[in-house]
Amino acid sequence: MTAQFSEQQLKNQYARRAALTTWSRPENLAAPGISYQSGGHLLIIGADDLARLAASQLLNLLQNQDASGVASLSLLITDPVQDINNPALEQALTATTDLPVAYGSINHIKGYLGQFEVLIKAQTLTDSDADQNQPSDSDELDNIDLTNVDLAGALIHRSHFDLVLDLGREAALPQELSPPGYFHVAPDQDSLRDVLADLPNYNGEFEKPLYFRINSDICAHASRGQTGCTRCLDVCPADAISSINQQVEIDSYLCHGAGSCSTACPTGAISYALPKSSMMADYLSRLLQSYREAGGSDPVMVLHGADTQVSLNDDQQNGSGMDAGLASQLIPVELEEVASIGMELWLHMLAQGARQIVLLTDDNTPDSLIQLLVRESQLGNQLLQALGFSDNTISLIKGAQQLTESVFTADAGVQVPADIHTPFSHSFDEPGKRDRLFAAINHLHQFAPEKPDYLPLPAGAPFGQVAIDSQNCTMCLSCAAVCPTGSISSDQDSPVLNFLEADCVQCGLCESACPEKVITREQRFVFTPALRDEKRVLNKDEPFHCIDCGKPFAPTSTVNMMKEKLKNHAMFAGDAIKRLERCEDCRVKDIYRGLAADPQAQLNL
Repeated sequence: MTAQFSEQQLKNQYARRAALTTWSRPENLAAPGISYQSGGHLLIIGADDLARLAASQLLNLLQNQDASGVASLSLLITDPVQDINNPALEQALTATTDLPVAYGSINHIKGYLGQFEVLIKAQTLTDSDADQNQPSDSDELDNIDLTNVDLAGALIHRSHFDLVLDLGREAALPQELSPPGYFHVAPDQDSLRDVLADLPNYNGEFEKPLYFRINSDICAHASRGQTGCTRCLDVCPADAISSINQQVEIDSYLCHGAGSCSTACPTGAISYALPKSSMMADYLSRLLQSYREAGGSDPVMVLHGADTQVSLNDDQQNGSGMDAGLASQLIPVELEEVASIGMELWLHMLAQGARQIVLLTDDNTPDSLIQLLVRESQLGNQLLQALGFSDNTISLIKGAQQLTESVFTADAGVQVPADIHTPFSHSFDEPGKRDRLFAAINHLHQFAPEKPDYLPLPAGAPFGQVAIDSQNCTMCLSCAAVCPTGSISSDQDSPVLNFLEADCVQCGLCESACPEKVITREQRFVFTPALRDEKRVLNKDEPFHCIDCGKPFAPTSTVNMMKEKLKNHAMFAGDAIKRLERCEDCRVKDIYRGLAADPQAQLNL
């Protein structure tokens, strides 16, 4: 039994090598990018001794190389000397005497490489003209509002700094992924020398790819004054996403391409563009197909970021002819970031014959990405468990050293034949995010040992249905007006509210927009396509026909509600209440007829 198993492991190794060498990771040719312009103007923030010691070290480094990389060096002293007994402090004070210096606390700091804006509450300022005998209390500095000083303008007479070195114990910019050009080195860290040596290299023009695409037309964030989905806003580790005028905006200069926004987005309004989803789906399908054709079995797809290395060691085998501890059936897939693809592609791989999906993280993976992957993998496993798959079909593992045979030789769950009928897509009209997810679920459901109709899900899940209290619904259609995906829709010819569960992302816009508060939501996932993919009627009413021209113009319930609410209004007193039973055209005519018959009536309005 052992020899037979080892023979299959060798086949897996060979199949893996064949698949990885046959297909290369997809790349977007001529992908759009953005550029940064830096002039090398550096601000160092920190305690008096730490900032001056760092500046002194940097000046010493620049003496031994081309000094043009740092065009100016300024200091913001936020705290007094921490170690008065440091023997190097006196020399550092002498070396930094002529530098522009400010003493104070930060009010505001924002920006990125080449565009840092720093506003401070200043105690003392010494600007870059100090060598011309201009003291800090010169007329020019006296005119500055010291409670909110534009530091770059005060110290170096520029609109911004290009680089910031922050030596504070707590980062002034606290996001998990700092903006390009901002470096935080806490006092207890030992990376300062490396950072100082690297700073002169940040002078010039720099480019990076544009990682995302955004389609605001299908965004579920907000509509007509109501706020709905905030998933992308909640998970960005770089704080690059904001809501401006009720529309999601991504600052491409702050974006690190972590991909958490596209994974969290329930509609696909934000999509990862490096590479496009369709290209990645094709690549994954081809990898699995090549692996199977080469004799491999039970493939495990290991998704990892570009900075997380997975060494296969295929050429460094132990005496038994196997990789030293590395599972033979795993297929590593390098991504820009581990969170850059989400559940729709995880399930796509399972539908293409993968037995397990592993999300590989390391010590540098931001906590917000870990939390997102935990939440998404738990939701994916809930769906898969309901179908009879193993509870760890989608696994989150930290550190490549965990990718051993002992982990993956356990029960791998249900074997699903590859969805060979799914064609490789080369169309510019690629499948939507939910279309791809539902296609994979449908295939898995077909071969699953369990076939439930639906699965209740926890609050916050982006799948489910809505219900309407039809007795109190006035058919105002506000819910259909704000629905971003068209999940709730109305008919043009008759007062009816239709619902398509496949399109509902549970954003809550319909619930918050309903003036009668008769809409409730229920998170669940429907596995049966006939229930999920077909419209059903939430509520309907009889059209009310104009009493003059006979045209249907509103739902009967809406007319009755308006008559009840306006019955005591002077404009609708007595027989005038019948104006609400007329269409918009006939109502205006009736008003003018009334005024013509009684000109004094307008004084009563």
